[in-house]
Amino acid sequence: MTTVSTDAGSQLLAKFLDGQIKRLVESVNAINESDIPRVARLVSLYSAVIEDVISIRILCENARINQAYIVSRALLERLTNFCFLQLCTAPEFSDYVDYSLNKAGRSLDRSIEANGKVKARIALNGGDFELPPEISAAIAKFTSERGREKTRWTNVSLPDRAAVIEAKLGNTGLFMSLLTIYADASEALHGTLYGAAFHLGAYKASPPHDQASLDQHRHQTLSALYLMAGGGIDTLFSLLASLGDSHFKNVALASQNAFKEAAIATGLAVSKEQ
Repeated sequence: MTTVSTDAGSQLLAKFLDGQIKRLVESVNAINESDIPRVARLVSLYSAVIEDVISIRILCENARINQAYIVSRALLERLTNFCFLQLCTAPEFSDYVDYSLNKAGRSLDRSIEANGKVKARIALNGGDFELPPEISAAIAKFTSERGREKTRWTNVSLPDRAAVIEAKLGNTGLFMSLLTIYADASEALHGTLYGAAFHLGAYKASPPHDQASLDQHRHQTLSALYLMAGGGIDTLFSLLASLGDSHFKNVALASQNAFKEAAIATGLAVSKEQ
C-alpha cells in the first residue's frame, strides 16, 4: 500500500527531492569545468534546472501547486534539452546555440501588431543600429523564405527528444512526466478555466468533496510533482554518467539509491530482500 496520498508520503518524497537539489548544487563546478565541451557549454541551462527545481520545492511547500505545475513544465523541457543536446548531431547543437543569438538580435528591435497595426515597439536607437556578423547570420538562419521568424530551434518534438534519451539510458520516466505534467501545465499557462482549477481535482471523475478528500488529493499531487522533479534529475545524472564523466558516476549512483529508497519507503516499490 502506498503512502503518496498522505502527508507522511509527500514529505518522504520532498526529502528525496531536497537530496537531489543538494547533488545538483554540489555539481555545478563539475559542469563548468567538464572536459566534455557540450556539457561545459550548457552550464547556464544546468543552472536554470537548479532554479526551477528549487522554485518547485518552494511553491509546493507554500501551497502554490498551480504555479508549481507551470515551473515543472519548464523543468521538463530544460532537462530534456540538456540531455538531448549531449546526444544530438553537431548541426542540431549548433542550431540550439545559434537560436539564442537569433533571439538576442531580435530583442533589440521588436514590436506587437494587432489588426495589421503596430501597437507597441521597443527598439535600440529607434532601430538604427548594426548587428555583429554572427548575430546577423543567426537571424538569417531562423528566418523563413517568406521573411517570418522561425520560432523553434528544432523540428524534433519534445517526445522525440525524450525518445533519444531513452534509447541511450533505457526507461527514464520522462514520458510519464510529459504525459501527467506537460498538458495540464500548458493549460495553466494559456489561461483556460481548466488550467485554473485542474490542480484542485475539479475535473476528476470523482472530485474531492470534503476536507479529507481534498487533503488526500493535495498530498497525492505534491508527491507526483516531487517524484517527477527528482526522477528527472536522476535521468540527468545518469546521462552525464553515461558520457564517461567520472564525477557524475558517483552522483548518479547516489541518486539512484536515493530514488529506490524513497520508492520503497512510500510503497511505490518493494525491496528485493522482502
